[in-house]
Amino acid sequence: MEASGGVEIEAGGLESVVERSLGANPVTLTEWSVEQIFAGDGQGLGVFRLTGSAQVGEQQCDWSVILKVLPDDRAAQLTAWSLPLREPLAYDSGLLEGLPEALGAPRCLGYDQRGGRNQLWLEDLGRDDAQWGLGDYARAARQLGRFNGAYLRERRVPSAKWLSRDWLRAWLAEGAAAIDELPDHVDHPLVRRVYPADLRADLAHLWASRESLLAALDRLPQVLCHHDAFRRNLFLRPGRLLAVDWAFLGVGPLGAELAPLVCASATFLGVDRTQWNDLELTAVAAYREGVVDAGWDGADEELRLGFAASSALRYWPGVVRLLLPTLLDEAAHRRAEAVLGIPFDEIVDLWADFAAWQARLAAEALEAVQQLP
Repeated sequence: MEASGGVEIEAGGLESVVERSLGANPVTLTEWSVEQIFAGDGQGLGVFRLTGSAQVGEQQCDWSVILKVLPDDRAAQLTAWSLPLREPLAYDSGLLEGLPEALGAPRCLGYDQRGGRNQLWLEDLGRDDAQWGLGDYARAARQLGRFNGAYLRERRVPSAKWLSRDWLRAWLAEGAAAIDELPDHVDHPLVRRVYPADLRADLAHLWASRESLLAALDRLPQVLCHHDAFRRNLFLRPGRLLAVDWAFLGVGPLGAELAPLVCASATFLGVDRTQWNDLELTAVAAYREGVVDAGWDGADEELRLGFAASSALRYWPGVVRLLLPTLLDEAAHRRAEAVLGIPFDEIVDLWADFAAWQARLAAEALEAVQQLP
């Protein structure tokens, strides 16, 4: 059967996946359908939800599984900031099954290579589109703190060759050309709204100072990080947090995990703009509780620096390469509206407010670095 997006699904292989999902053998598929829930590059890549029913003995059982179709990027650098094959490698190694109790991943139901593509079958965690309140973000932050904190005391940071290394440096390196290009477009009205003259000066200062911030982050305690743990990738369960999309998995500084939880969640409208400051304060405090739960007894200034520096670098100069072409291309305006669900004029205001927020975090981080021994 061919799913939307061009991916082919072989019924016999799907039957084995459903057997593992239901914990029953044998099963006979009676009906099933496919829904694309995240588009890839038009070459049959993407994320699909498969649902259906199956005969198990004398019973009829409903089932649902997730299929991720990944590019064959074996030629890519294993330590790259993003490596789609890192997720099946992490499952195959047993790392995702043996995570600290605070954070988990969906069960892997199978992995195969077909037609030059890689198919990763996963447990379906269900649809979770509910708006989180600050209490939900606090629960998630505390669990992430416990997860990161486990690698400060009870566990060694994994050393697998395919884990991401220098994640933030690599992310920033890909955006260097856009930073250089930004001054060429300051007369564009939308660019001026997001990057007014005063913030452009602060952005230039942050960019020039990035190596001192990166070096300070290197000196912080290093832990295993998901690196993309924001609202859309997280599922709250009683006593545990589950995360999907592990392509960024790797080593990072204490506090860096908070950057996507707080800032990516905010920019993807996970909370109202009036709650951004409250979200930051709530999440940082809860994360600290989590690492303390795990036995950490370090200085709060270290944790705060890890968050502020990681966030400011990642979501200010680090996203110019994403925002600038979108501001300049009217066709991209429609795509942004489709992702965020609000008019593009409101998106521009959102990005302007977000840039001001990151400027404040940048100033905080730069000041903190100057006071370090």
